[in-house]
Amino acid sequence: MQQVVIENPVLNSPFEEPKRHFKFTEDGITDEIIEARRISQYFVPIPRPMKRSAR
Repeated sequence: MQQVVIENPVLNSPFEEPKRHFKFTEDGITDEIIEARRISQYFVPIPRPMKRSAR
């Protein structure tokens, strides 16, 4: 998975209905902007398992 850095993540005005969003794929967020409102869904990040220390 390629790491994406978005320099200015603010796309919409806080005083108006959102009109644009960044596209999400199965691999994560992209820097592609979609000119529509995002559908309502949950995004639950799953943390990587912690490595066990040798004892």
